[in-house]
Amino acid sequence: MPDTSAPEDFDNYWQGVCRELETVPIAPEEEHLPIRSTEFCDCYTVRFTGIGPYRLFGYLSIPHGDGPFPTLLLGPGYHSVVEPLPQGDANEKRGRFLIFSTAGRGQRNADKPFAAMFPGLMTEGIDAPETYIFRGIVADWLRAVDYLLTRPEVDRSRLALVKQDGLPLLTAALRPEVTHVVASPGSFYGARQHPPEEVADYLRLFPEKRPQVERTLSYFDPLFCAPKVHAQTLIWGNPNAIAPLTEAIGSECQVKESEHSSYKDGLYQEGWISQQFGFTDTIVPAHWQS
Repeated sequence: MPDTSAPEDFDNYWQGVCRELETVPIAPEEEHLPIRSTEFCDCYTVRFTGIGPYRLFGYLSIPHGDGPFPTLLLGPGYHSVVEPLPQGDANEKRGRFLIFSTAGRGQRNADKPFAAMFPGLMTEGIDAPETYIFRGIVADWLRAVDYLLTRPEVDRSRLALVKQDGLPLLTAALRPEVTHVVASPGSFYGARQHPPEEVADYLRLFPEKRPQVERTLSYFDPLFCAPKVHAQTLIWGNPNAIAPLTEAIGSECQVKESEHSSYKDGLYQEGWISQQFGFTDTIVPAHWQS
């Protein structure tokens, strides 16, 4: 029977990441970006520092008017290019929410000295948890939260992490200041038993490395950090398949199965965020309204 238990030093591993971050100044540099600003928000490029030290990048949109504003962190994902908002999203959201869309190490504008390969990133340094690239990427999520907590425009009672991935769950477990999470189980959920495609390919090439790879993957399974997630949480996934994860999070967690429609899923997600943040209306893209 496969081992589904957490590593004995799981907490120590992540506490070590947090301690390392504490030794690295955020050192933010913001620059106004007129071409990305609108009549309802100002946009800035932000360069800030994560562990390594490594220089990171983000787009910060701040609504016009008196803050603080409800805040959405769109942290690093598994893609090369980061935009102020995902393509097709309603730009008008930047007039309601403070939005920080960030690039982790290896992504465009944060690709020096390391430029990530897609595919390929999933196995970078995977032979040991200390060298695995996702140790740094999770730290980049944490550092993005740290940066937001320095901004007086951020409403700390409404700070949400949004990404179809499991990394927001790890982040919320390590940053209790996060109040809301929209996530999915992600590639690391149950990855020792069902490795992501890139990892499976790697293991076919290097079958002798399976024990080391499985050990590394175990530190990133959101199941093991779930009991420490106290944010209001929406998780996308099959309720039966992810029941252990949602049960570990507890009463703060709501699970929603995809209807395989970007319109229906997107409308539900935007409605959930709006309701959680106290709004009676939902801002959606114009093509959804028609």
